Amino acid sequence: MNTTDSDDVIIRRTLDTDQDAPASQIVELVADLEGREPTDLPPIYYNVDELIADLFSSPPRAEAEASLEFTYEGYQFRVKQNGVTTVSNQTRPAPG
Repeated sequence: MNTTDSDDVIIRRTLDTDQDAPASQIVELVADLEGREPTDLPPIYYNVDELIADLFSSPPRAEAEASLEFTYEGYQFRVKQNGVTTVSNQTRPAPG
């Protein structure tokens, strides 16, 4: 699924690719969406913290247009190497 084509897109933001802990911005984004404190959410470092840091600190050439897709707290994220991030409602499979 390409989240940028989805009707479920909630928000688009550009993350600060120079921040020491870029994944913390994901937690802050979800906290804003949920009206919660970031400290009330589960840590993201168990999930994708290093993947996001690597995408920003050692990005491939721009022509690669690399991105990372993952879910966190019920939201689907697509983070591009330039920091552009799309947040969508997580699609859940229909009950079988």
